[in-house]
Amino acid sequence: MTAETATVRLSYVVNHDVMRAALQNFYARTGVQLGADAADGYQIPPGVPAPDFCLLLQNFGRCELGHSTASLNGEIPQLRFDGAQVAHLVIPIRDNSHALGRLISEPFAVASPDFPTVYELARSLPIHPDNLMRAVGEIRVVAPGEIMEAANLVQTLVQHVVAQSYKHQDELSVLRAFDSIMTNLSYEVLTDMILNLSTRLLRGRAALLVLQGEQGEREEAYSGPEPDDSGDLRRLLGEMSDFVLQSRRPLSVPDSSQSPWSQHLLGRSDVAGSVTITPLLQQERVRGTLGVYGPEASRDPESDLHLLSMLAAQSVNSLVMLERLVASEEQALTDGLTGLYNYRFFQEHLQRELSRASRSKAPLSLIVLDIDNFKVINDTHGHSVGDRVIRHLADSIQRHTRKANVLVRYGGDEFCIIVTEGDLETARAVAERILAEIRASPYGDEAHGIPKLDLSVSAGVTSYRPEEDNAFSFFKRADENLLTAKRTGKDRVVAA
Repeated sequence: MTAETATVRLSYVVNHDVMRAALQNFYARTGVQLGADAADGYQIPPGVPAPDFCLLLQNFGRCELGHSTASLNGEIPQLRFDGAQVAHLVIPIRDNSHALGRLISEPFAVASPDFPTVYELARSLPIHPDNLMRAVGEIRVVAPGEIMEAANLVQTLVQHVVAQSYKHQDELSVLRAFDSIMTNLSYEVLTDMILNLSTRLLRGRAALLVLQGEQGEREEAYSGPEPDDSGDLRRLLGEMSDFVLQSRRPLSVPDSSQSPWSQHLLGRSDVAGSVTITPLLQQERVRGTLGVYGPEASRDPESDLHLLSMLAAQSVNSLVMLERLVASEEQALTDGLTGLYNYRFFQEHLQRELSRASRSKAPLSLIVLDIDNFKVINDTHGHSVGDRVIRHLADSIQRHTRKANVLVRYGGDEFCIIVTEGDLETARAVAERILAEIRASPYGDEAHGIPKLDLSVSAGVTSYRPEEDNAFSFFKRADENLLTAKRTGKDRVVAA
């Protein structure tokens, strides 16, 4: 079983109605939240937020929230202690011999923490004892017996849901399951589920999901073999999907051996199999297409088209729901002054990017920017001018940040840029361009009597080190590089 398949299966289990009720019951009984990690460390939304205690210990590899599930052994609930009588509950989720992932709780204390115990842990790391004691004091105290009793119930329901989920279900039950879970998934997992279910329903070998934006922009997701003895199945599905987008009507090729079109697209005459493609319709708007190639001629093409059309309708409903959720979430995740993403978004998105970089082995870098001498501007001209300067700088930075990178107002006069698929030198070059642009763009407001103000920023840059980093250490290194830039003259980039 691949890591991607395990992630999709775990998403199904965690978002199953029975499982959601079990997690709510666990929280009601214990006051402790449970989240889920896939076998490759990918968090299944909604995850468990890391409190200050975990953030402090993650940098030393002592917090279970920062560990990969690959190290988890056994099949029963376990208490994993970070130290100072603080633990996480870990419940393995397995499908026969395959590890799908785990449920993991937020931290809780098994007894009221005392300072001597906390002090010994702080000394061994080392962490400032007062900071650690303050963090421990915010953690709920729950008796181990109470936690384990509730955990055993959850484990029983987990086993039930896993067993029920992977028995061969009839087509309609698969669709009902799809309908009940899709509104809780991310776009990435939703796409995987659509492709997975479409190939299962039609016993297909390859599937292609095409999404078309209002301006004609296009995104594709494909599941199946690359060009092989059967020909280029992605090209076959892609060109036939274009026809469906234009005609706005479903397409069925029950027997490719009788289709010159299929033979032409696959570049051979001895072809077999069937093709079924349906448009994704949202009232009068065509959102895209969903197509499946089956390795054998279809015995009931009308039934195939009917099932795929049902799945397409469910997919559109889920896409619309996700778009609405994302739109409402955007309002909560943006900064009112600049319109950029805010600190909350940064924390959530950075964790997702770290998980993605760990899986794909792609480079990932971070730039932290801070306005030089901003206090002088506020003290001299007032906070309203300071706010306008921040907006001016946000616009300047945004003009020199490509769309794939994520720009955030971290707080006050500090900004962060997540440079996706960019190594240290790439991120350094981005930072240098931004600094040059800001030097060349002083702020002035003659209408309000504000003369031109020369502006500069300092920047700290670092790249992700999968073997040693978590979100805390990754950001901390970039922030320390920023402090070095400030101490050594400002208006410069320090990258390491």
